[in-house]
Amino acid sequence: MSVDLTLKIGGEAGQGMQTIGYVLSKTLARGGFHLFANQDYMSRIRGGHNFFQIRVKEEPVYALSEEVDILIALDKATVKIHRS
Repeated sequence: MSVDLTLKIGGEAGQGMQTIGYVLSKTLARGGFHLFANQDYMSRIRGGHNFFQIRVKEEPVYALSEEVDILIALDKATVKIHRS
């Protein structure tokens, strides 16, 4: 069974999505996975909503997926915004 997983980390600006996304991406890449990542900047002001999305596969990946398999919500608004 091949891995094709999409993770989304969301929360308020200033909560560390960029750091979490970077560390998670680097860890997965070192583990031998291919990934495609995107960081959304809806707000540069502390408190506005932002998210970081990563698609992980065992083979090269060239785009994100619409479907999110794992949502890491750092605030309640993330659950409301990204619920699918």
